[in-house]
Amino acid sequence: MSDVRLYLNHLPDYDWLIALEFGRIDDGQPADTWRGVSEHIGFLLDAPDGREVGFKITSLSTFDEEARDLDEVWDGPRFHVPQLGLNAATVGETVLAARALFGDEPTINRVYFSAGVNADGREALAYWLSCLEAGDCMAHFALGYTLYDLGRFHEAYRHLRYYAELAPAGSWNWCWYGKAAQAIGEIDEARAAYRRALALELTDQETDAAELLAELEDEQEDAA
Repeated sequence: MSDVRLYLNHLPDYDWLIALEFGRIDDGQPADTWRGVSEHIGFLLDAPDGREVGFKITSLSTFDEEARDLDEVWDGPRFHVPQLGLNAATVGETVLAARALFGDEPTINRVYFSAGVNADGREALAYWLSCLEAGDCMAHFALGYTLYDLGRFHEAYRHLRYYAELAPAGSWNWCWYGKAAQAIGEIDEARAAYRRALALELTDQETDAAELLAELEDEQEDAA
């Protein structure tokens, strides 16, 4: 039996349930740390071929509790799920209990997350802080760039550096980390972060890293 305690993230607008070990996120994870069970269910691993630290289901409303052909859903890894009052629960048991409890309502972290997306400045900062305090570590990223835009660069740096480590496969995560590092004078860190973002662009989104790195190098050359 796993000793992993899951944190539940319900996104009814997407019909998703993300159930991961507290402190982990599904965003920006290397592809080889996911293990698919079916078209809509996958386990997140703590390392390639490592232990299961939670799961994600992308069709919560259509999950069929009568379909017992997926052995791992009912007989696979078991987790503690404090939000549901469950111990040693399978994926199937967790999904059924979560669907019954949440219905069409999002978890509170998603309420704050949505509010943060639709706000700016200090108002957005308050929502992102609430989202993080609700246990959603995805808020580190938005909290970081919001603090950056408010000129609070040292605080931004801490959150953006942490998020890049938490979600290492995301190109924008490293680009923003580089911007914060550059803003507080950590030039070597900024350079390395921009280069990491550029490398990740081969499999992820295009960023501003190339332009930012070129500007940084020009500034350093002028200073020298």
